Amino acid sequence: MDMESLFARAVGIVAEIHHSHGIKAALAVRHLRHRFPQWSDGFWDAALTRAGWFDAPTVHQPAVTADREVRPERARMAIARSVVPHAYGAVRSWGVARGAEEIVAFYIGQACTSPGDLGHRLSILLALGEASPIYMDGPHRGLYLDRLTEFLLACRFEASDEGQAAHAASWHEACAAALAHPGFFGHHLITLAWIGRCRARLSPEQLQSALGWVVDAARRSSPDAEDNVEIVSPAIQEAMADSVLQQALEELLLEGTSNIHLLTLADAIAWLWSDLEEPARPSLVAIARFHAGGGKVPVSSAASRPRRSS
Repeated sequence: MDMESLFARAVGIVAEIHHSHGIKAALAVRHLRHRFPQWSDGFWDAALTRAGWFDAPTVHQPAVTADREVRPERARMAIARSVVPHAYGAVRSWGVARGAEEIVAFYIGQACTSPGDLGHRLSILLALGEASPIYMDGPHRGLYLDRLTEFLLACRFEASDEGQAAHAASWHEACAAALAHPGFFGHHLITLAWIGRCRARLSPEQLQSALGWVVDAARRSSPDAEDNVEIVSPAIQEAMADSVLQQALEELLLEGTSNIHLLTLADAIAWLWSDLEEPARPSLVAIARFHAGGGKVPVSSAASRPRRSS
């Protein structure tokens, strides 16, 4: 599947539980294709099938709603109050008049101070911002703004752009925490990679708050014991070659448990491999192999850690 077809399908993928990951997953594939141009079309067909890409529910037309001009402040009220279907038209009006980048920028403060249980409020919002140039000037603008609307509604963002102060952390602290406790399907790493990729678009306060969430989330125990995994980095004296990363990601994409996060986790690991220093690389490979389900991976149970309060 070429990238044009991939993005055309991604924008039609709708949420089944809470958020749609279609656009973020399509961006992950684009990033990985640039990083690993040697992976063939056959490889990608198999990887997308493994990730459940072709099974995701889709729509093919934008939602039907009144076509009218809505001021941004009124659009924000419609979103905050979940006024549907009016919110669809309100976001379209706001996006066409001011650009999707303005919508993303308005909510980014709230997303940084409260990224949500798996970081989706932040990682998906950043992905939607990166994807806006792909869609806003193309034939799928209506569908893109509908997915943006549904995401904002699901996040229950406030009409104000002010976010409450959160625990601040450094990039180093967040990386250490996420590498040791990557969370469900590596969501702490996925969010960390999106923060790092987009850090130039964040204020210093937003960046520190977002990194603080990564640290706090990694320290909390998940209600699902299977997600409480500690990655113990193996002691390796020599530098890891890029070929080790490639093999680990191939195993992850082709052998991992079927889930769309195979794509986004592989993307996160590849980005962090290039951004972090050499000592982080054994942990990244261990995380990829753990989620691929193959090989002996040095991990330990975190069941003795305090349980998260309900």
